[in-house]
Amino acid sequence: MRTITKTCKVKLNIPENRKQDILETFKQYNYALNFAIEQAWKPERKIINKSQLHKLTYYPLRKATNLPANYICSARNKACDVIKLNVTKWHNHKKASKPIFKPFSAIQCDKRTLTIKNRNCTFSTINGRVKADYFVGEYQKQILDDPNYEFRTATLTYQNGTFFLNIIIIKPTLIKKPEVVMGVDLGIKNIAVCSTGKFFRSGLLNDKRRQFREKRANLQSKGTRSSKRVLQRISGRENRFVNWILHTISRQIVDEAISHKVQVIAFEKLTNIRERVKQWRKKERAKVNLWAFSKLQQYVQYKALEVGINTIFVSAEHTSQRCSKCGHIEASNRNGLNFACKHCGYSLNSDGNASKNIAFKVLSGKSLDWTEPPSKLALKTKHFAFV
Repeated sequence: MRTITKTCKVKLNIPENRKQDILETFKQYNYALNFAIEQAWKPERKIINKSQLHKLTYYPLRKATNLPANYICSARNKACDVIKLNVTKWHNHKKASKPIFKPFSAIQCDKRTLTIKNRNCTFSTINGRVKADYFVGEYQKQILDDPNYEFRTATLTYQNGTFFLNIIIIKPTLIKKPEVVMGVDLGIKNIAVCSTGKFFRSGLLNDKRRQFREKRANLQSKGTRSSKRVLQRISGRENRFVNWILHTISRQIVDEAISHKVQVIAFEKLTNIRERVKQWRKKERAKVNLWAFSKLQQYVQYKALEVGINTIFVSAEHTSQRCSKCGHIEASNRNGLNFACKHCGYSLNSDGNASKNIAFKVLSGKSLDWTEPPSKLALKTKHFAFV
């Protein structure tokens, strides 16, 4: 039994006479968060133990703020989490500086500070609790009315004068018995290529991002107050467009898997890819930095789980250089978007070849997070999802 974790974002209808209380709660919460981070950051050996940090922060913050006790504990826990993340980065030889949160950064709520219902909620502030209704669309109604979803917690956010609640929900799902696997290769020119022969072009996404990048450069060169406001609007517009494209493609990838009766979708594990391309030319680095592979994988992962399809990740080693027909590995096999094996002469699109190699790694038991015996999977893959 697996669970799906999703975030349902709803717009809150806040009474006008309570908005100031909520804004002040945001300021004091983030003051408490920054204070806790400061205390955890002081020693040479950073504090990541919540009990230890509690002793240093709880009573000073109770005196300095009007926050309920649970908000102070929430700020302390969040401070420990972000410091722990920095320590992990240092252990992996990455740069990390002391985090600083702005006055209206998100508030992490728990079951004591927030009560969630289908169409309204109540949450704590510095001046008692506030009750707020939701503005919900069809998508939010579908989730909130589903009896299989269980509400866990939420974050309260403030954006451009509007309050939002990001509700974290979970839903159990049954994974299908693994028999057919589909490999998916992600790239810059082709945003995704399935081993079934399905291609997803990235021309529209790349072109729109280029237009947004040129607009940003033009506005940043002006540096006026009005240009900064326009920059903020453009940023939100770009993010919405990118998310729309990625949601559309992820849905089509899952539909492709369903149409071929696939039980497993396999991706390359692309963590730290941006660290590995630092020696590339600036223009090429910019393309990789805009590459939204991680978000696309996340969207596919939860959409696939909803229909019982598992998603796993394999090592990216030699997936572009290996011939998916004879297994010969040679760097010169690939030439841009063309793949031609130097050993057997097999030729096809290089991204399509890589997607097949990703799937073959699952069959050979080389996946990184597989829980089933790999030999069992290989023996049962009679109808492999290739064209």
